[in-house]
Amino acid sequence: MSERKGDWFTTYTGLHFYPLDPRAEEVSIRDIAHALSNVCRYGGHCKRFYSVAEHSVRVSHCFSMHRLEVLGLLHDAAEAYIG
Repeated sequence: MSERKGDWFTTYTGLHFYPLDPRAEEVSIRDIAHALSNVCRYGGHCKRFYSVAEHSVRVSHCFSMHRLEVLGLLHDAAEAYIG
């Protein structure tokens, strides 16, 4: 394996993720769901905890075609890795 760029962090599922050198095999739907469920939308300026994951589920419900539902569900997925 070639040398990787930058530092890495360990994800919820135990994978090493390099933000400056991402690879598809290091992206996990479980890591995305876990991370986004712990991040509050609007910088926490909500009357109740409103996670990015909940927001993503609500966006996915705005679409009727399966492909668009998936895109709605994952539209903020990058936030799980780069904030």
